[in-house]
Amino acid sequence: MFVSLAILIVIVMAAKVMVKNNNIEEAGGGMFQKWIGSQLKNPKGPLSKWVGRYMERGNHTINDWTIGLLNSNGNEKILEVGMGNGSTLTRLAQVNILGRNYGVDISEKMVKEAMRRNRKYLYDGVVDIQVANIESLPFRNDFFDKVFTVHTIYFWDDIDQGICEAYRVLKPHGMLFLSKTNMEMMEQTKDFKLYSIQEIESSLVQCGFKDIRIHNRDEFYCLVAKK
Repeated sequence: MFVSLAILIVIVMAAKVMVKNNNIEEAGGGMFQKWIGSQLKNPKGPLSKWVGRYMERGNHTINDWTIGLLNSNGNEKILEVGMGNGSTLTRLAQVNILGRNYGVDISEKMVKEAMRRNRKYLYDGVVDIQVANIESLPFRNDFFDKVFTVHTIYFWDDIDQGICEAYRVLKPHGMLFLSKTNMEMMEQTKDFKLYSIQEIESSLVQCGFKDIRIHNRDEFYCLVAKK
């Protein structure tokens, strides 16, 4: 199993190097980019578990930073969109222990892994996990105190629909947290789209959000907006 993880990391790093050196066509980098984009968007197949662990390790710092920005009072309804293998949801449940922590992901493989990892919190009723898409969330209007997502906006099919759907499920004065980083070395594909801060701000305003603030830490950005 460690061999599979090593292969995945080598492939991802090789693709990044090829893009950086502008050798995409010569080395088949376009195919790598499409495969990476597809797997990061919706991990599936025999390597899905290792894709989830790769993302967990690579996103640990920005995930912890985002949880800090949530500043939960410990008794809130909070939704994580694109929770992957559920590692961040686990840490959130340890902070928002009197509340309820929801996680959704479009990958059935990741949902199963997240359920396995969070089985104690699921049993205690602190965590709820299910398969769902940001563009069609299975929750009623005005339900959550906070919604957050890290490194997923690149993979949304429709950014406006996704942000407006987050607006719908938030309570009045609820907060949306969108965290991203500089992904310019990645090539845009049908599964991976680069959005500027300005484009995201425009969509937030269009969907009705206000009081938009931008937090920055090194290469990380988090746009925070109030309903």
